[in-house]
Amino acid sequence: MSEAIYTEVTRGWPSEDRERFRPGHFTHLAKTGSTNDDLLSRARAGDSVPFELICADYQSNGRGRRGDRWVAASGRNLLFSLALPLDGPRETWSRLPQLTASLVGRAIEDILGPAHRLEAKWPNDLLYKEQKLAGILVEISLLPSPVAIVGVGINVNLRRDELPADLRDLATSLYEITECESSRWFLLGLILRGFLKHYPDGISDFSAALAWVTARDLLHGRNLRVRSGHEWLAGTASGIGSGGELLLTTESGVAREIVSAEEILWK
Repeated sequence: MSEAIYTEVTRGWPSEDRERFRPGHFTHLAKTGSTNDDLLSRARAGDSVPFELICADYQSNGRGRRGDRWVAASGRNLLFSLALPLDGPRETWSRLPQLTASLVGRAIEDILGPAHRLEAKWPNDLLYKEQKLAGILVEISLLPSPVAIVGVGINVNLRRDELPADLRDLATSLYEITECESSRWFLLGLILRGFLKHYPDGISDFSAALAWVTARDLLHGRNLRVRSGHEWLAGTASGIGSGGELLLTTESGVAREIVSAEEILWK
């Protein structure tokens, strides 16, 4: 099954891209707990290779950045994790969620067409008309060598009535936007080619990714309450910084740069 899907994912690719992402780099699972957990285990054992990817039709223990559950009907969505070596300076690693958002978002917008534009909600969500369409989770393993595991979940062919009632106005899918089914494997191929083209250079030269997310920054200008560590901060979002951090002007007028946050409340 993995080999047949690999053929679909890489259909029409040039040989140089196929050489960097070979059949042995790709694993498709009908069901797993979490593709991030699967790939993290391989990375910590020293078994993962650059651009290794695991995807699944169903995750029983998928999660978001704060441990939130990500559960959907089998075969409806695109759920995958990608291993990326971290060879550059550590201070650039915090840019990876925003680089991922830009690469995933560009691929989705290619599917939707020029009449549609996504919104980027720092640090890890892509939305359409303020309804969640995709989530990103980046986890890092330092030993035996630094590697980022980039987990992505995209609502592709999910129907609105398959969502819990309390989420139907908060989430959407490509199917609901376009009113037709999309190929998960074609979309995955677009995303992968983006990574092959722009990683790792897109981390050191962050300008293109930063411009993409800045132009779609859902939080910019909104009043926020942000929990970062043990601290709650209140203020106005004022953009995304050069390191991928959230820029916040607090109620007392102090400029803060927030690298990570456990919770964001916004209006």
